[in-house]
Amino acid sequence: MAARRREAKRRNWPNHLNQNGAGYFYWRDPDTKQDYGLGHDQARAFAEARAANLAVEKRRGNMSLAQKILEPAGRTLDVWATEYEQIYIDTRKGTPATIKTVKSGIRAVRTAPFVGKHLREIETAEVSDFIQAAITTRGAQMAKLIRKTLADMMREAETRGLIETGKNPVTVTRAPDSEVERSRLTLDQFREIYAVALKDVPWAARSIELALLTAQRREDVAPMLFSDVKDGFLFVTQRKTGVKLRIPVGVRIDVLGLSLDDVIKRCRDAVISKSMLHHVRRHGHRKPGDALEVNSLTRAFARARDAAEVTWEEGKMPATFHELRSLAARLYTEQYGPDFAQAILGHKSASMTAMYRDVRGAEWVEVKLAG
Repeated sequence: MAARRREAKRRNWPNHLNQNGAGYFYWRDPDTKQDYGLGHDQARAFAEARAANLAVEKRRGNMSLAQKILEPAGRTLDVWATEYEQIYIDTRKGTPATIKTVKSGIRAVRTAPFVGKHLREIETAEVSDFIQAAITTRGAQMAKLIRKTLADMMREAETRGLIETGKNPVTVTRAPDSEVERSRLTLDQFREIYAVALKDVPWAARSIELALLTAQRREDVAPMLFSDVKDGFLFVTQRKTGVKLRIPVGVRIDVLGLSLDDVIKRCRDAVISKSMLHHVRRHGHRKPGDALEVNSLTRAFARARDAAEVTWEEGKMPATFHELRSLAARLYTEQYGPDFAQAILGHKSASMTAMYRDVRGAEWVEVKLAG
């Protein structure tokens, strides 16, 4: 809807300035809709309203030419966040998943109470307070992402002369402790959850089997197609890393008596579908045969987990669908060795695979006698 035209006598008034029937001037903040009284003096009211409008534009990051001349290197954090995001996309070789994480970090940074301040005015103490508050309200992992993102934003600003060299206000802040909060999934716990899925929701059991046998993330498991199987291999391109894998369908996990080939065959049912994991009946706008969404896998696993009434480590969150990948790493290491586990997970380094094999105290380690 177009803005209402001002009365002729008010056309030269500053924006957002009003006058009531008693001749009293007041200014209304266009963002918060809060009114501020300015008295009966028109000249003073005009001057105050113009100054307030400039403050609003500065708060929004819309600097006037005069402001740019007075502060040639000035940037508010809000304005810089927009520029930094584009710089990152244009100059850093990040995967789609990395870009998504960076954007999430930038959105979180924009919630800072100092987002309207110029970069050079931001102080270490207020950054530290913001990070500490994030730990309480958003968790250690998000607080860690906020600190990492803001630190890199300031580092980029430093290289462009927007803040003084060596004056990054984030550098000396304390990094949030990122203690492991989620339980690992043990083999016994897996058996209990898997048994519930087999009994109650067959497609949930198929998703669990596929995730475990392929050792892939849920984003790679959900869209798997029957046509991805060629010449005895399942072809997977990991969405997070871009790593391309050829997984032999003959791969097995002996302790469970499962092979990938068997699981793929189980995915074929009375419903005709291109997708291994698909709806078997109409669900909302989804028709039988349509591919399952990623979050459907997560929710189905959580329901089976909760129904199984598994006991988890004190002080830690229950295992999620993602922990199937860690369990696969451990089972494949035990059966085929660490090199195989690293290859099927798509890791470039053994240290990353070792993180997945870490049981976080959830299992007993057997001390084996030599010979």
